[in-house]
Amino acid sequence: MRRTLVREFSALADTRVIVMLDPQIVDYEGAWTVVPVGPGEELSIFESLASQADYTLVIAPETDGILAARARVLERCQTISLGSTPEAVELSADKMRMGTFLASRGISTPHCRLVDPATGLPDDFAYPAVLKPRDGAGSVHTYLIESPNSIPDDAKSRGHAILQPLEPGLPMSASFLVGTRSTKLLGVGRQDIVCEDGRFVYQGGTIPAPRDWLATEVWHALEAVAGLRGFVGVDFVYNEADRRACVLEINPRPTTSIVGLERLLPAGMIARSWLELVTGNGGEKCGDMAKIVHAQDPVSFHADGMFRTTKRA
Repeated sequence: MRRTLVREFSALADTRVIVMLDPQIVDYEGAWTVVPVGPGEELSIFESLASQADYTLVIAPETDGILAARARVLERCQTISLGSTPEAVELSADKMRMGTFLASRGISTPHCRLVDPATGLPDDFAYPAVLKPRDGAGSVHTYLIESPNSIPDDAKSRGHAILQPLEPGLPMSASFLVGTRSTKLLGVGRQDIVCEDGRFVYQGGTIPAPRDWLATEVWHALEAVAGLRGFVGVDFVYNEADRRACVLEINPRPTTSIVGLERLLPAGMIARSWLELVTGNGGEKCGDMAKIVHAQDPVSFHADGMFRTTKRA
């Protein structure tokens, strides 16, 4: 994801891209500057570089408040953040709050119940169910629960979590660029999620998937959260039988889908549109990126961003 975004913004003329990187990570050379960051140096270097930059993009998980904390740093720097506000990140990161928020606005989303796996799960719940961290990213520590008595030992030691009914359908994601005046769809894709030994594992995805699977529920969820900005992903389950989408969560940050989108679009198109939409300068002139993406044969990628090519069904 990092390499894709760096390459994308470096494709813009008259643009200098500076990347903070752990010196232990092996990176390849390109038209950008790498600043090595040692232990204990990240926050001070981040704030210093952000204060000197015209624009700053944070690539971080929302888990443990990491993304929201970096977003707050950007509020006191003389830079334009290319990501969501701290408030939007905090709402999106808290799956219990987000579920309640979406449901209160009539948006289809799984019912959430806060539970403590260490003390047991409720009998009066619809099983099979999904048990996941209240604060988490991706499908990390997410389990399939067949009955209230089938709690994985690993889940019992992780504190409070949320319990949701298992929604039938295809796991999907939609990627957007959210601006100050308008929002542009980048593309719709399928997620490759498998259940191994009772644990859900994200293995990558395929872009594009049928665009008509993008139900209005997804747009309504996106529009309901104030402060979303830049690249935003919405995860949902699409039920082909009744053509209905159930919104699972909103990712207020770049997701792995960016690697597929960048391959299907002209170099620099996402980056230029991103800057225009966030600043409100020319966003209405952005091309129909989703039209370009959905006119091409799908590309599939693993969770680590490596590709395998597929053919359109």
